[in-house]
Amino acid sequence: MRGIIEKIKFYPEKGSVGLEMVEGFFIENLGLEGDFHAKGGERQISLLVSGERERLMKQEGKGLCLSRFKENISIYGLTTDLFRPGTRLEAGEAVLEITGETKHCHEECELFESGKTCSLAGLNLFAKVLKGGVIRTGDGVEIAD
Repeated sequence: MRGIIEKIKFYPEKGSVGLEMVEGFFIENLGLEGDFHAKGGERQISLLVSGERERLMKQEGKGLCLSRFKENISIYGLTTDLFRPGTRLEAGEAVLEITGETKHCHEECELFESGKTCSLAGLNLFAKVLKGGVIRTGDGVEIAD
C-alpha cells in the first residue's frame, strides 16, 4: 500500500503556527531540521493522516488535543490502522519508524473532564528518524517490511 506526503510543516518555536514547506530535511535520531520539537527521543516527528483534522473539526466535542496537536507530516492515502509501533515508513530519502500514538490528555479539556474519549485518540502518530534525508510534498510513502 502506498501513500503520498501531502504536507510538511515545521514549528520554529514553542506555540508557533506551523510553517508549511515544500521539502524538509529529516535528521537521523533527531527530527525535522528547524523544528522546535527536533530533540531526539521517541517523538521526533508527528504524523496525521490527511483529512482527519478537517473531519474532526466538523464534529462536536473536539477537545483541546485537536487544536494543540501539531503534525509535521500529513499523509494522504493511508489509514491509521496500518501503523503500529515498529512500522517503518520510507518517504523520499528518509526512513521513519512509528514509535507510538496519542499524546497525553489535557486536564482542562472538556472531553477529559467528562470522561469521553479524545477525538484525536489513535489518529495522531509519532515517529523517529532512522535514516535521514529530504522528504518532499508529493513523495510516495511506502510501508517497509
